[in-house]
Amino acid sequence: MNLPKQLFHWLKQRQSKLCHRQLLVLTGQEQWTINTADTLLGDHDFQNTLWVGDTQSEYQNINIKNYRSKLGHEYDFVVLNCFSGFRANAAMALSGTIKAKGLMILLCPDIDLWPTYDDPEKINRISFGYNQQKINSQFFRYLSSAFTEDHFVAVCTKDQFSGSVAIAEKMSVTHNFDQQNQAVEGIIRVALGHRNRPLVLTADRGRGKSSALGIAAAELMKQYSKTIWVTALHLDNTEQIFGHALRMLPMASATKSNITFQGSSLNFKPIDQLLNSKESTNLLLVDEASSLPIHILIKLANKYPRIVFSSTIHGYEGSGRGFEMRFIKQLSQLRPDFKRMQMAQPIRWYQHDTLEQFWFKTMFQNVQQDSKNIDSDSQPISYRHISKTQLFNNKKLLADVFRLLINAHYQTSQDDLQRLLDAPEIECFIMTRGNTLLGVVQTVEEGGNYFDELAENIADCSRRVKGHLVAQNIASSYNTEPFLLSKQWRISRIAIEPEHQRKGLGKQLIDYVEQQAKQQDINFLSASFGCNADILRFWYRSEFILAKLSSKPEVSSGEHSGICIKPLTNEALHLSDSIHCEFYQELLFQMDKNFRTISEQLLIQTLQLEPNANSEASDSVQIIKQFALGKRAYSTCKRLLKEYLIGNATCLLKLATQEKHILVGALLQNLIDKELCEKFDLSGKKQIEQILRVSFKKILTG
Repeated sequence: MNLPKQLFHWLKQRQSKLCHRQLLVLTGQEQWTINTADTLLGDHDFQNTLWVGDTQSEYQNINIKNYRSKLGHEYDFVVLNCFSGFRANAAMALSGTIKAKGLMILLCPDIDLWPTYDDPEKINRISFGYNQQKINSQFFRYLSSAFTEDHFVAVCTKDQFSGSVAIAEKMSVTHNFDQQNQAVEGIIRVALGHRNRPLVLTADRGRGKSSALGIAAAELMKQYSKTIWVTALHLDNTEQIFGHALRMLPMASATKSNITFQGSSLNFKPIDQLLNSKESTNLLLVDEASSLPIHILIKLANKYPRIVFSSTIHGYEGSGRGFEMRFIKQLSQLRPDFKRMQMAQPIRWYQHDTLEQFWFKTMFQNVQQDSKNIDSDSQPISYRHISKTQLFNNKKLLADVFRLLINAHYQTSQDDLQRLLDAPEIECFIMTRGNTLLGVVQTVEEGGNYFDELAENIADCSRRVKGHLVAQNIASSYNTEPFLLSKQWRISRIAIEPEHQRKGLGKQLIDYVEQQAKQQDINFLSASFGCNADILRFWYRSEFILAKLSSKPEVSSGEHSGICIKPLTNEALHLSDSIHCEFYQELLFQMDKNFRTISEQLLIQTLQLEPNANSEASDSVQIIKQFALGKRAYSTCKRLLKEYLIGNATCLLKLATQEKHILVGALLQNLIDKELCEKFDLSGKKQIEQILRVSFKKILTG
């Protein structure tokens, strides 16, 4: 197959000149785009090309859901087959793996037809019930318009071609390694200088953070006898560190996860080993730290006196923002003498790189508020609902809304831009003064008639579907089908401009959303969040009640996940009282167990809001039956099992001696799994739970 003439000419120009990395979009029938990409790549080294999605070629190939495994690698070409599904997080992150002069190649349907294409990844973005709907994608319209607005994005169809060659200026081509050298020196100082002075090294992708870690490790290993450990979410993510260290130590012995040189070593250590290890190290390097839970990072900082955290600023899942907003604040309290370095000079590609600029601009990663546009406080505040079409048609408003969501919520990612523009269950409400955006609320519709046939299975924990986070969580926790069948709006994001916070604007915006919800016969408002005393106080001011606390801390924040609900009808109020009663009893039961590490202030707040005295508890026997039948986990009903045992002590007579003793030990004496195993010679958690299930089945069936 021959390439289209204009595309062939464009490629020839790129080969004859020093060029920036660029985006090439091949659009049309899937087989044509695949064949064209295959012809374009020709005999290029298979190891330097990554193909994401369906292909008949022999290039390295991954499913788009596995994109994180390639973030520590480098390629000349990355092909993203959008016919197999598109994820904004993956596209932006994988663009950072492409080396100078390289190409990112997108294969997609005809630009005009892409918005109506049934994207295979849609099922992962849209909640159960709504994902059956035919969607006219505003996001793909937006992305397609971004292609045509940037003349350095090459777009090729079977018949047409557009796009300019992005020639790199001589000034931008000269690699300046000053910042990388400073980073190497800073890393070495952590190993040799004062203890408990961590280094936080941040940069956008392609700035040489991982290279600096590898070079510094090699320098320390050459000059001293040092044991250096490196960790990351995946071993594959550390490939660049080991590669650069080995390049500096050509005589060293090496495996994929270890380098030894004279009396020194560089070893990869998984996170769990680091947390449990009794050994010490001369230096711990944490690569892509923003992809790890913040409470884990704090534990590492507390345990290891010589540690370097390396992080990407624009995280591939919004995690870079969380690193800035939460981790740095906590680290400054734990280690006030910590140091910070930021690397801005690109090394993997040239300065003013056009591919990076395209994705940053398109995904609103560099949008800043224009302080000149702040309108006078004397102007009235207005509230309104903004549709997806209105957001698409008003790019400035879309940029302002998404900027506010990014800055306010550490988990907001590029994928959330797709959801905001496409997911039919998501709606957006804004607060403005004149032309200035003051606040945003994003809601997700949950529950309702979609669950007519599934409510019983979800309530008894035997089924779970995509989305409907609060509706399913509360229904399954308390075996409440009516809650799942109630129409709800979950407030998934609320953001107020920082200079206007603590003025009551957040409550006013929620009040407006509540009015809109009532007009549409919504039964409940809800919210789910990493729970602390300040955030809970905010929701209490709007008359929400706490309905659930997770038994374990949330991975992303290190805080227990809380769920608040607010009933909007009399029927919902009765159901809300019942749920709150169950939660309150669970809180009392778990205070000295799963909630031992929760802050005292948070516990005091939750205890002050007592349930309505007339509240009715749920049917505990039904929940115990679900446990006995294997539908419900032990952890979700331990309190009810204990209460049943205390209230029906004679039921133990139905059991064998060993079964009686295990029930008493687990439920009445609260022995932990390890103690139960040692005392009764059991193999582990699974066997304990199985014995308890069998025992309660005997008790209930007689």
